[in-house]
Amino acid sequence: MRIGTLLLVLAGLAACSGSDPAPADIGDRVAPAQPLEPGGNLDAEAFVVFTEPGTGFMTTEVHDADREVVHFHAELAAMVSALNGTSVDGWDANGTDLSWSRSGISFRVRFGTEEGERRAYFTEAGPGTICNLRILGTDQLSISGTSETPPNP
Repeated sequence: MRIGTLLLVLAGLAACSGSDPAPADIGDRVAPAQPLEPGGNLDAEAFVVFTEPGTGFMTTEVHDADREVVHFHAELAAMVSALNGTSVDGWDANGTDLSWSRSGISFRVRFGTEEGERRAYFTEAGPGTICNLRILGTDQLSISGTSETPPNP
């Protein structure tokens, strides 16, 4: 099922596709996000490793539509921003499938080639379009859809 806009929200509603929401839409729908504790385990071993079927390509880095990178921390069940370490808990990774405990929308890590290298992308499970992830503040996560699919040569 493809839905117009994606916002992961505290109430557990979610959708992903279409255009970014208007800024007024974002303010009312937020999901907890928090920085990891100082000294928290951010070793590569703590992050989920995603493996591309067929090629064996492996990575912990998952790119969004803006090519910002997130990791998924297995022990904390959290999405972690590579930029500043801000995390959002409740995430589960099973193979390349991703689920968030506060939403009924499924996501998937898909692979593509960009700038001559293999990469993993955060996408909608159904249509496979790349989502844009934004941690808007200490307690806010926004996920919006795009029409872009993982690039392949």
